Amino acid sequence: MTALGPAVYRELRFLVIDDQPVARDSLRICAQTMGAFAVEFSSGYQDAIVRIRRAMPDVILCDYLLGNDRSGQQLLEELRRFDMLADDCVFIMVTAEQSYEQVVAAVELAPDDYIIKPFSPDRLKLRLDRVLRRKRFFKPLFAAKRAQDYAGAARFIEQVRDTEEGQVQRFELMRQHAEVLLLKGDALAAQAAFETILETHPFPWARAGKARALVGQSRLQEARAIMDQVVVDAPTFFGGFDLKAQICLEMGDYEEGQRTVAAASSKTGRNYVRKRLLADAALLSGDTATACAAMGDVVRNDTAPGAVSVADCLMLARSHVEAGELMEAEQALGGISAARMETASLDDKASWHALRALMAPDAERRQVAALRAAWIATPLCAQTRVDIIRAAFALGDQALAVAITSALFVSDEIRRVFKVVRGLFEAHAMVPAFRELQRSAALQKIGSADAS
Repeated sequence: MTALGPAVYRELRFLVIDDQPVARDSLRICAQTMGAFAVEFSSGYQDAIVRIRRAMPDVILCDYLLGNDRSGQQLLEELRRFDMLADDCVFIMVTAEQSYEQVVAAVELAPDDYIIKPFSPDRLKLRLDRVLRRKRFFKPLFAAKRAQDYAGAARFIEQVRDTEEGQVQRFELMRQHAEVLLLKGDALAAQAAFETILETHPFPWARAGKARALVGQSRLQEARAIMDQVVVDAPTFFGGFDLKAQICLEMGDYEEGQRTVAAASSKTGRNYVRKRLLADAALLSGDTATACAAMGDVVRNDTAPGAVSVADCLMLARSHVEAGELMEAEQALGGISAARMETASLDDKASWHALRALMAPDAERRQVAALRAAWIATPLCAQTRVDIIRAAFALGDQALAVAITSALFVSDEIRRVFKVVRGLFEAHAMVPAFRELQRSAALQKIGSADAS
């Protein structure tokens, strides 16, 4: 295959990220040897994020160890998490031999390529040529997916499948085809696409993809069985642990969900998305100490710009309320400014008032009465509805608790919080009312199925 010439590299903007000046100079020389003209430097994690936000480079050469207990893998994770990395941007990890396994372990966050020190400019160019060709080949697909033109994405895959380059990229094309089907909401076809991939090789990501497709068909038990085995076979595929945990929570197996995500979180201490999932699982399973610790870590230490949301502060407050730590809950709510509350979502605003009512029922009684009708009429998320149900029982408003629970039963979200809500009704000697709500919801679903 013909090498890419200097003219190609002259048009590319490089960002070299390394905390060691000598290493930065070495990578600059490599880039310039290939023909690069525009080469910027970044000495660390935060500066790199600022530079990438300001102007997206074409190629990022990032050392694995960035100093201050940060890594290139964490930087890549943050960029992907906040959708700051363009699909056609090349991200290559530069790593020492002893860090190689860590670089390639996180399958769901793999860089475009990696190169082990020491290396020559020619070797780096060989790797870059290969990635750049792949990025250029998939550029129409990236554009279609960004525009949510899934029909266009499918057409591209079909058109290039049998070309010479398409044969080279066949596994990536197969993966993209399955992912596009999931994005379209065609879970059954996505399942078949992932099964076709698995006939060739049992890739952990393809097995997880099949499980996601089964979840999309509400076939949770089958999805759980797949992920039970995936986390055993691929113990460094941490995204597999997250998926298994999510499935467990959907099935109401809170304890196993917590154990699963805790196992991954213990090995990825700075993954704050995973910490949030851990807090969610812990709170569902009644482990308020773990929920408080996990969310406290998120609120204190998730330093990516704009990372800590109103929902995060509410989750921390919720965890403290459940632990009976009202002073700490008050401090967590106090971390939300009035300006942020004004622009908060309806869910966040409703949860804020419900948590206030849990902490001080008498003081908030009039405010809840004013919001009561809106809460019943608004399609709120499951977590917010559970907050309102708790607040309703604290205020002695059983009718509000019943109305909100009835709305929960109509949605599929009841699966995730069923045990929690049932426990609340049991604690307030309202088991018959809960059973009647459950029966009514079942009859309604049967009627809907018969009508269709």
